[in-house]
Amino acid sequence: MRLEAGGCMKVKMTIDDAQLKIALKKINFGKQDLLDIEGAGAYVVVNGERMRVPVQTSATRNSIKPHIIEADDNHVVDEVGPETDYALYLEYGTGIYAEGGKGRQTPWTYYSDKLGRFVTTSGMKAQPFIRPTAEEDKDKVQAAVSAAFGAIVRERWPR
Repeated sequence: MRLEAGGCMKVKMTIDDAQLKIALKKINFGKQDLLDIEGAGAYVVVNGERMRVPVQTSATRNSIKPHIIEADDNHVVDEVGPETDYALYLEYGTGIYAEGGKGRQTPWTYYSDKLGRFVTTSGMKAQPFIRPTAEEDKDKVQAAVSAAFGAIVRERWPR
């Protein structure tokens, strides 16, 4: 990149793509760098889901974590979310309240250890927390990833 003073009190900026590519190669991003960059975004998602999840016992909230699926020098695949078996039911609902009418349409009875008695239910309304996080926190995730990338570039930029 070159800056030079031009006529009429303007600064002319020239960015040479070849020079930029050479500089980026010198930075030498590796697997750990990609994991660090991705981790910044995952942290935002974890916090967003934990903030939005309905809490009764805290089990689902405490189980929300990133899970690296694949990682190498070129890409990282991460799944961020809860590990409890019933998180899916919180997200989409159950019974007659299940999204898309995909739940059981008749009441059922189960024994509740918490209540110490049998309970009859027709289901539970959806209490989404994963999808709202993905939709509402996109900009925050992108900003965190950009900041992490920028920090590595500033640290290693050839001078």
